[in-house]
Amino acid sequence: MRKTSGPRRSGRTMLLMGALTLSLAAAACSSTGDDKPAAQAPATVPAPDPNKPGILLVHGAFADGSSWAGVAEQLQAKGFRVTTAAVPLRGLDYDSAYIRGILDGMPGKTLLVGHSYGGAVITNAAAGSGKAAGLVYVTAFAPDRGESLGELDGRYGGPATKITVPHQIPGESVPELRIADDKFREYFAQDLPATRAAVFAAGQRPISVAAFTEKGGEPAWKTLPSWYLVAADDRMIPPAGQREMAARAHATVTERPGSHAIAVSNPVAVVGVIEQAAGSVH
Repeated sequence: MRKTSGPRRSGRTMLLMGALTLSLAAAACSSTGDDKPAAQAPATVPAPDPNKPGILLVHGAFADGSSWAGVAEQLQAKGFRVTTAAVPLRGLDYDSAYIRGILDGMPGKTLLVGHSYGGAVITNAAAGSGKAAGLVYVTAFAPDRGESLGELDGRYGGPATKITVPHQIPGESVPELRIADDKFREYFAQDLPATRAAVFAAGQRPISVAAFTEKGGEPAWKTLPSWYLVAADDRMIPPAGQREMAARAHATVTERPGSHAIAVSNPVAVVGVIEQAAGSVH
């Protein structure tokens, strides 16, 4: 049997020891703070401030509760009790009743915050509620009695009828609607990176046609204070339409650059309007 020479064995050992030394040094750096994300302890979330109203976040069509993630995180850090609703997207009547059930179960006065279609939902859900402290519209529909979203979309020149495609549900005769993948970023989230917009497009939730055809009831904005964040670069609800709805609701208006997905691209702007509203109602 051929024996390995002493010098070769020694050189190989030295190489292994050198590699081990580098690994240990890298581990030491990460544990001493050079790699800050790894070393930081998770931040604590303050307990909700009982002197602040609760916040009920209501997402819109072609989205889900994750679209509020950046907003919810900042609000919780500021001591707000935050509830992010999972809207069924079954139709305006059904969804409004669902959100009203959540509102009725809130522990105290609550600001309802609606994005897009979610604005129509909170307009109906908060009507006559003793729990509702006010309404915050984030580039959202705010229909009057007898108006449908389809009607408002047509009046303001929205693109919904041009960019949505049918999504057939097994066992259902009427298909639901979703935004075509190749149109999603262009109209819904043009200020997001393409990769991030693609993730949102892939995860969008189809919505029932009834959401666009059912008519709104007596609007809560006639009796509750309202605030409206206009997204100046919105391609889903044209800004002129947003301003008109805000004006007739006598809402306090803030306007910022941003797409329809402004809650994702600029959560700071959204939180600012919610804080303004919270400071006025409590």
